[in-house]
Amino acid sequence: MRGHHRVAILGGKGGGTLAAQILLNIARADGSHALAGYLNDRLPKGAALHGGEVLGGFDDWRGLDPGIHFVAPLHKVGHIRENSARVLGLGIPDSRWATLIDPAANVADGVQIGRGSILATYASVWPDAIVGSHCFLRPGAIVSHDVTLGDFVYVGPNATVCGTCRIGTGVHIAPGATVRDEVTIGEYAVIGLGAVVTGDVPAYAVVTGNPARNQRSVERDDRSS
Repeated sequence: MRGHHRVAILGGKGGGTLAAQILLNIARADGSHALAGYLNDRLPKGAALHGGEVLGGFDDWRGLDPGIHFVAPLHKVGHIRENSARVLGLGIPDSRWATLIDPAANVADGVQIGRGSILATYASVWPDAIVGSHCFLRPGAIVSHDVTLGDFVYVGPNATVCGTCRIGTGVHIAPGATVRDEVTIGEYAVIGLGAVVTGDVPAYAVVTGNPARNQRSVERDDRSS
């Protein structure tokens, strides 16, 4: 995105405040983006958060200046399906979703990154990779060559997705996990802390360990909650 963009963050502590810091880093580097504030369904309007304040709830986006863009780093494990449905249900036009890339991220030429996605400090995306919309690559995350990430994918700090992998919508890859090359991970699967994934993972599976093994189903857990 070219020019100056004010960006409001849907969320709060955690992913939201990290996104705010990325915005502040971009503002210091080239002034192309600035933090407009937060939209938060739990905190009152005017509540202070990192670098800004709450402007209203999620549904109040329509009342903001039409020049404000948005990101929605709502990737809490176990809640991504409901959170992604909430985000899409707001009806925010595609043109108003920002794409945030920290100045210290390493992105190869020609990489495709979807609207609403966020790349944190020292995240790395290698040649011919595709990052979907509303993804969040945390500090030190590596997405290798020819990888495809679906929408709403979370790649945790220092996690690595090796070459030619296919990662489905809503997948959560926890900090320190490694996904070996040519692996396919089905939608909404969860890869646990430090897991080493050596084979395909079905949709909604929760896998942990080295080598990673299927422990339970996200779908089953959601129904029981």
